[in-house]
Amino acid sequence: MYLQYRPHGPLAPYVETLWYCEGYPAAHRRERVLPNGRFQILIDLATPSGPRIVEGMRTTYTILETASIHSIIGVVFRPGGALPFFRVPAEEFQERLVPLDDVWGSASGRLRDRLLEAREPAMKLGILEANLRQRLSEPPGMHGAVRYALGEFARDARAARIHEVADYAGLSRRRFAQLFREQVGLTPKLYCRLRRFHDVVRRVASGAAVDWAEVAVEGGYYDQAHMAHEFREFAGVSPGAWQASERPFLNHGVVD
Repeated sequence: MYLQYRPHGPLAPYVETLWYCEGYPAAHRRERVLPNGRFQILIDLATPSGPRIVEGMRTTYTILETASIHSIIGVVFRPGGALPFFRVPAEEFQERLVPLDDVWGSASGRLRDRLLEAREPAMKLGILEANLRQRLSEPPGMHGAVRYALGEFARDARAARIHEVADYAGLSRRRFAQLFREQVGLTPKLYCRLRRFHDVVRRVASGAAVDWAEVAVEGGYYDQAHMAHEFREFAGVSPGAWQASERPFLNHGVVD
């Protein structure tokens, strides 16, 4: 069972999805999970002592053992959306798995207990959504330059845009980079590289024929070789190998 829910109202600008997975009857043992440029919360509900973690922004792939998936609920935050819920600079979570207890204290355990008590998956998602709403009562504001930059990078993630955005926001490039790291979790350059990479992943997932030279040009890469090098750096495999793999989810590929 896999359920996904997009919250509305006050959570919508911060939270992309809430999801719940119960069991994973896959014929394969392992999956390659590509970095998706998102903060996440993962709560294992298989046992009362299951791990509860915050996953910061990743720039490398991980290998998922499918047999380890029994009952998990999670939160996927929008870029910069995790800020109100953790109250510490987002860059402190980069490439890390941080115990949720270290961030929320004993409230993390109480949330897990309530989730375990709920019988229906929809109830579990409702409990998690309500908890996030409570934590959003006094959200710290995202700096206007960072909000503007995220909107611009969503439209065009070419590296050349970074200096333009900083100049337009009236900030020095150093100050802009500092604010972006603190509130989003990556440097502007690395964020744009990751976003361009994910655009290629989505292009492959569309199922349409892929002209790699065209993809490279449209993505703002120097050439096809540059795109292939960047893709391999994030994914650990070439674009062609990824395209040929079995992909149960957008950023999941079967290993064996």
